[in-house]
Amino acid sequence: MEHAPLAGSPAARTLPARPCEVQVDPGDRGDHLVVAVRGVLIARSGDAAVRRALDTHLLDRGRVVVDLAKTEVPEDDAVHLFPAALAGAGGWPQARLVLARADAGTTRALRAARVHLTVPVARTLEEARALLDVRPRRVARDHELPNAAIAPTLARAFVASACEDWGLRDGLCDAAASVVTELVSNVVEHAGTACGLHLERDRRCLQIAVRDGMPVTVGGPPVAVATQRGYGLLIVQGLARGWGVTPYVDGKAVWALLDATRDPLIPPAGREGPAG
Repeated sequence: MEHAPLAGSPAARTLPARPCEVQVDPGDRGDHLVVAVRGVLIARSGDAAVRRALDTHLLDRGRVVVDLAKTEVPEDDAVHLFPAALAGAGGWPQARLVLARADAGTTRALRAARVHLTVPVARTLEEARALLDVRPRRVARDHELPNAAIAPTLARAFVASACEDWGLRDGLCDAAASVVTELVSNVVEHAGTACGLHLERDRRCLQIAVRDGMPVTVGGPPVAVATQRGYGLLIVQGLARGWGVTPYVDGKAVWALLDATRDPLIPPAGREGPAG
């Protein structure tokens, strides 16, 4: 008797893909919706139907449980659609997403990709319902910004809203506002493209990343350090515990990490602030 290859195995990766089907539980579950995903979940084009369904229901209902009992995941990259959909819908607490009843292979893929930090994974539908009320270990949200002079203002408002929802201290919020102003203004002045803003918060750090459509120039500086506004990204360097540039084929992301355990505007003990 032949056995089907395990999800994630080399043999499973060679199987022809069956498009995923998304079915909404018709039962009345009160404060949340259960969405069942059936079939093979594949990265890129194969996850389009699932992503559309999650986008719709997270924005409409805000509280969604995804039943993965009949889902196969032969490509580990496919699981990234779940945190991406949650962040795109505004993230916790505006949108809440829990995955339930995944098989052992899918559970391993979710944990290997660290999806469980932002999207909790439950063994049963009842456990998933309870986890909707629990803040994940990591919270994130995304926002698209136009190629326009108003982009930095919109970015600051987005950061302020996230800081309020996540209960961040005033000093950290002020530092985040300064950092996002510089990163987004840098895109408007130098990249000249629309950009995506990503915020991510865990116990230790607040990450701010701005992705634009201008690739890193080979042999040239990846970003502008000083601008006509003044110190530009030197401000980011002064406020962040670390920052950098991640290149992509179609652009780049400039990111900064702020220390969430202290006020970034106050130098740590033994370190002097800027002179004069």
